Amino acid sequence: MAATKAEFGSGKLFKAAGTVYGVMVGSGLLVLTNVLVLAMPLLGPLAPIPLVLVGPAVVAACYAFNRLMAGEDTGVSRDFRTSYRLNFWQALAVWLPYLALLAVIAANLMSLPGSNPETVAARVGLLGLAVLVSTAAVHALLLLSRFAFRTVDIYRLSLYTLGSWKRVSLGNAGIVFIAGFLLTTTSVWLVPFISGAVVYLICLNSRPLLKRVEEKFTLPA
Repeated sequence: MAATKAEFGSGKLFKAAGTVYGVMVGSGLLVLTNVLVLAMPLLGPLAPIPLVLVGPAVVAACYAFNRLMAGEDTGVSRDFRTSYRLNFWQALAVWLPYLALLAVIAANLMSLPGSNPETVAARVGLLGLAVLVSTAAVHALLLLSRFAFRTVDIYRLSLYTLGSWKRVSLGNAGIVFIAGFLLTTTSVWLVPFISGAVVYLICLNSRPLLKRVEEKFTLPA
């Protein structure tokens, strides 16, 4: 029997190039929908305001990247726009409480005086809390990008998954911490170059979590 001829576009290199291109497109869309984030250093006390639209954009990027990884995409740009339009208001409702908590933590961090041992310990504790809240927010946005749960159930599951799938949670926390460290030690201008890659890595790391949530909390189609 003659060997089956490989179809054009089925090779690993082609798929890898398609993934890189998809991540670049997603990164561009993330920056485009959050362009005011680049102006944060100029806004002073109003710096958190541009972050309001980060939630819907991350949900849209997660939706597009998860479809890309599953080979079900209709184009990252189209999938991003579809999710952004459909999930915008619920994404805001899910994201804003987490953003408010992070703003309070940031304000407390900046108000801590001196560098005595007690202050250092407080800063470490607040940073740990910020990473924990950020990871819970990431889980909430991931869940919203995949499932049509109620907002209150998204909150519950975002906290439940933190402890139930520790390996995924630690991986996402590490990604969030490294991204935050790079941004705080370099410049907000790094955002256009790393945003898509950060969200893609979170989606890749979270595939087992989404699969388990689907098996445990949804009914078969």
